[in-house]
Amino acid sequence: MPLDPQVQALRAAREAGGHRQLYSYTVEEARAEDLAAIRATGGSPEPVAAVDDLTVPGPGGELPIRLYRPEADGPLPVLVYFFGGGWTLGTIDTSDAICRNLTNAAGCAVVAVGYRLAPEHKFPAAVEDCHAAVRWIARYGAALGLDPARLAVGGDSAGGNLAAAVTLLARDQAGPAIAAQLLVYPNTDHLADTPSRRENHDPYFFNTRSVQWYWDNYLADAAAGGDPLASPLRAADHGGLPPALVITAEYDPIRDEGEAYAHRLAGAGVPVELTRYPGMVHGFFAMGGVLDAGRAALAQAAGFLRDRLATRAPAAPAVPAPGPAEADLDRAEPDRVDLDRADLDRAELHRSLADPLLDAMNFLNEVTGRFPEALSFAPGRPYEGFFDVEQVTRYLAVYLDHLRRERGYTEEQVRTELFQYGRTNGFIHELVARTIANDEGIVVPPESLVVTVGCQEGMLLVLRALFAGPDDVLLVNSPCYVGVTGAAALLDIAIVPVPEGPDGLEPATVAEVARRVRAEGRRPRALYLVPDFANPSGASLSVDRRKDLLGVAEAEDLLVLEDNPYGFFVREGEPTATLKSLDTGRRVIHLGSFAKTAFPGARVGYVVADQEVRDAAGRRTLLADELSKVKSMTTVNTPALSQAVIGGLLIESGFRLRRANAKPIAFYRANLDTLLAELERHFPEPGRSGAGIGWNRPDGGFFLTVTVPFPADREALERSARDFGVLWTPMGDFYPDGGGSHQLRLACSYLTVDQIREGVGRLAAFVAAERAATGH
Repeated sequence: MPLDPQVQALRAAREAGGHRQLYSYTVEEARAEDLAAIRATGGSPEPVAAVDDLTVPGPGGELPIRLYRPEADGPLPVLVYFFGGGWTLGTIDTSDAICRNLTNAAGCAVVAVGYRLAPEHKFPAAVEDCHAAVRWIARYGAALGLDPARLAVGGDSAGGNLAAAVTLLARDQAGPAIAAQLLVYPNTDHLADTPSRRENHDPYFFNTRSVQWYWDNYLADAAAGGDPLASPLRAADHGGLPPALVITAEYDPIRDEGEAYAHRLAGAGVPVELTRYPGMVHGFFAMGGVLDAGRAALAQAAGFLRDRLATRAPAAPAVPAPGPAEADLDRAEPDRVDLDRADLDRAELHRSLADPLLDAMNFLNEVTGRFPEALSFAPGRPYEGFFDVEQVTRYLAVYLDHLRRERGYTEEQVRTELFQYGRTNGFIHELVARTIANDEGIVVPPESLVVTVGCQEGMLLVLRALFAGPDDVLLVNSPCYVGVTGAAALLDIAIVPVPEGPDGLEPATVAEVARRVRAEGRRPRALYLVPDFANPSGASLSVDRRKDLLGVAEAEDLLVLEDNPYGFFVREGEPTATLKSLDTGRRVIHLGSFAKTAFPGARVGYVVADQEVRDAAGRRTLLADELSKVKSMTTVNTPALSQAVIGGLLIESGFRLRRANAKPIAFYRANLDTLLAELERHFPEPGRSGAGIGWNRPDGGFFLTVTVPFPADREALERSARDFGVLWTPMGDFYPDGGGSHQLRLACSYLTVDQIREGVGRLAAFVAAERAATGH
C-alpha cells in the first residue's frame, strides 16, 4: 500500500520544516536532534508505579540502567530493553515512552540499558554492555523484586540487533535463560543487499544512506560486520533461541533483513510471530503519539510479552483506543505473516536475481517517481510531443484497408488476423523487410525476419538459441547496454567485456579478446554492440572500422549481434551503413526496434536472422525458424494489434521510415546541439580540464557521457535529485568489468530545449557543490 496517511502528514511537515537527515549533522548534534524528534512524536509519558535510575557493573565501567515497575505485586517478570539509534544515537531517555507503555500494558518490569555508543566505542562494546546488563539482572534481579526465570530481551532498530546478539551469546555461553525476544525492525546483516535496502531512499525518513552511516560508525572495519554478534543473520545456527516477535515496516530499508531473520529462526524450529505493518516507516514503533500503527504495534508487543512471560492483562488498556474523531476504519491492518507458508529463500532463487544490475532501471524509476519535479536526463525515451492518440486508430485503419484491398482478405479473415493467435514469427515481416531495404540497405528475404515483442525479446531469443553450453561466451562492448548483460545473466551466459575506445570498439581489441577466451578453453560465440550512437557512451564506428570488424568476425568465427535503435538520429554528416548491409558472409544478426522510430508502447521489434542452420541429416532451415521455436515457448506470438498499428505506419510512410522521422531527427539533433552548447557554457575551458571535467561529442543519438572529479554513484544521484532537482544516470552499472565510477550519462531525447538549458544549469550547481564537498 502507499505510505499511511498519517505518515504522509508527518512527511509533509518535515518537508515544510526543512528537515535534515541525521547523518548530515555532527554526531553530537544528531544525538540532540534524534532525542527531540522522538519526544515530539512519542506522546505524553505514561505514569507507571515506580521509576528508578541505577548503575550496574559493565565491561567499560558503571553501566546506567532505568527500572520501570507496574502496579502489580512481585516478583515481576522483566523485559530488558535496548533503545534504537544505530548504535550511535540515544540514551535511556530515548526509549522512555516505549518502556513506560510496555510496563503498563504487559504488566512486567522493564529495564532500559544505557550501553556505550559508537563511534566512540566500536563493536562489540554495545553487545558486551547489553549482555552484561542481562546477566546482572538474571543474577541479582530477585533482590529488586524481579523474577529472573521470566526474563525477556527486546529492542527497536539497533536495539533489536543487540537483543538478537544477546540471545546468541546467552545460548552459546550457557545462560542466562531468556524466555522471549522482541525484535522491532532489527538490523540483522551488515552486507544485506535486498530490495528494501535498494528501494527506500526517502530524504525525510530513515533511508539506505542512514543505514550505511550507522554501520560505518559502529564497525571498526568491514570485516567486523561478518561477526554474527554484529550481523545475527550470519550466525551458523539459529536453533535453541527464545521465541520471538519480529515487527517490520513496509517502507523501511532494513525490512527484508528483519523478515529474513524471522524466517531463519522459524526454519531452525524457533516459535516466531512476524508482522509487517503496511504503509509504515522505520521508527514508527516510537511514534505512538502521532501514529495509530505505532500504538497498535506497542499493544501487539505487550500481548506477546504477557503470553510469553505469563503475566495478567491490565484491568484497563494502557493505550487509549482512538475516539470517533481519530478512528480510521479504512486503515490497513498489519500483515501478520504465517511462517508455515511456502515463503521463498532468495538464496534458492536464480542467482541473477541478486545481481544489482537487474535493479538498475528500477532504481532510476524509483528516484524519478520520488522527485517528479526534477528535470531528468536519465531516460533514453523518445519525446512525447510527437505522440498523438489519433495516430493509433489511423495506422490501424490503414493496415486493415491494406488487408482488404492489397491482400484481398474477407472480413472474416481480417477479424481472424486481428483477434486470433497469429504466425509465431509475425505477420508484418514482409512490410518490415521492404522498409529496412529502403532505410538501411538491408536486403533479405522476409522469411528471415522474426517480429518480436520489442528488441529485448529479440535479444533473449537469439542468446537462448546461440549459446548451447557453459563454455560459450558473449563478448560485449564496455560500457554496455544493461539490457543485453541482464539477459545474459538470466540465461547463465558468461560475458567478457571488450573495452571501448573514444571511437567505439577497436577491431584489433576484439580479436585479442576472442583469442584470449579461446586460449582459456572457451568459445567466443558472438559479439554484441551498438555501432551507431551507442547506449550509454554515444560512440559510433566508422565505415572502415565496421568493415574491419566484419573481417575479425570471419577470422575469429564470431557472430555479430548488431543492435541499432539510434541509427536514424544523425547530428552531423550522413547516416553510416549498418553492419548488416555490409555483411556478405551472413555473420551479422540484426536487432531492430520501432520504439524510437515509432513509439515504445507498441512493443514491436524484429530480428534479421538469415543464417542457414543445417542438421545432421543435411536439412537446412533459417535461423529465424529456429528462433520461432524459442518464441513459441515464451511469448507465443507478438500481439496482433501492435503489429497492425506498426504495419499501418510502415504502409503510410511508403516503407521509408527514415523520411517519416524527419521532424524527430531534427528535434533530437537540436537537443544534442543544445546539450553540448550548454555544457560548454557552464563548464568552459581552461577551468574544466584542470578540474577533471569533460565529455564526449557524439555525432548523433540520445546520449553523451560526462566525466566528473567525484564518485557519480547512486548516493550522488540522490543528492542531485533532492537538492538540485536534476537526474542523470550513473555509468557504473554499464561497465561489466567495473569502471565508470566518475562518469554519468546524460540523455537529451525526452526534454525540450528550454528544459535542457535549465537542467544543465542545475547540473552545474550540483557539480560545484560536490567539488566543494569533496575538495576537488
